[in-house]
Amino acid sequence: MFTREEKKQLRMEYWNRFKTYSNRRKLKKNKPGKWIMEETGIKQLKLKFHFDETHAWAGIEIDTRNLDKRIELFDKLEKLKSVLTNRLPHQLHWELEKAKTENKSVSRIFAELADVNIYHRQCWKQVNDFLYEVMDPIEDIFKEYFDFIKYQ
Repeated sequence: MFTREEKKQLRMEYWNRFKTYSNRRKLKKNKPGKWIMEETGIKQLKLKFHFDETHAWAGIEIDTRNLDKRIELFDKLEKLKSVLTNRLPHQLHWELEKAKTENKSVSRIFAELADVNIYHRQCWKQVNDFLYEVMDPIEDIFKEYFDFIKYQ
């Protein structure tokens, strides 16, 4: 069992190592080292990573209280479903309504890796590979289809 401070340190260590790992892989492909994440240019749309005691996931999150806007963005991404499915090495889950808190829900398109734990270092390499393999093509597709997602 870890103390609260030890857990915090392990989480920080993991994300710092993932940043270094992904920067190296991206630079080898002549891509900018930094992920887009929240800087998508579309206020309601974020590219996200998550890793906790039970699973890891990477994908797209649509976060707005305006249900019509959320459905509109989700529908646009659904039109890209075959592109996403063909380029990603992992199965995507499509959730129009994902409860985030008691009073808030989001839409999420993501790939998930189960049975991993951020507090077990032996999982880190597997999760690094998974998160990178999912987000790299998502980011490429997002850039390629940005005008379609934002303006059409």
